Amino acid sequence: MARIHLELGSILALAGFTMLALTAPSAGNGVRAAGPVANIAVTPAVEEAGRAEIAPALPSQTIRRHKDGLFYVEGKANGHSIRFVVDTGATVVVLNRVDAAKLGIPYESLTSRSSMRTVGGSSDMRWARIDQIDMAGKRIEKINAAVVEGGLPVSLMGQNALEKLGTVTLRGDSMTIH
Repeated sequence: MARIHLELGSILALAGFTMLALTAPSAGNGVRAAGPVANIAVTPAVEEAGRAEIAPALPSQTIRRHKDGLFYVEGKANGHSIRFVVDTGATVVVLNRVDAAKLGIPYESLTSRSSMRTVGGSSDMRWARIDQIDMAGKRIEKINAAVVEGGLPVSLMGQNALEKLGTVTLRGDSMTIH
């Protein structure tokens, strides 16, 4: 009986090790995406001993967390100032009607109608295209945006724009766009 338990224990240990080896990332043989993706890195405030950080080669912008707990960025969309909240949970840039109107995109003129699910429930929206957004020292061109019918107090900087910015690092109350 003891031999059966020993053999069963060995088999389980081998299975666990095999699962760990198959799921652990290994250097040099990972699959890479064809283009940039939303590189959101959450790092601890205290680095591990002996680990060196590599300074980014590109200019970066650091944004402090607002007292409401969110990160806001100022951008120039089609030459007009827009305040965005960084929303890593939003798949696309979302404009409220006021900001869309500033950009010369009246909600009523948009023909592509749809609806979107948000934390607050469903909302009617229409698709638009922003020619360019300048923020954090970078330019994003030809970005799709959803224009929502109502209820959104501030526009959202979603993943389709964040992925074009490069690496976004969150550390404590700071967000750095590299």
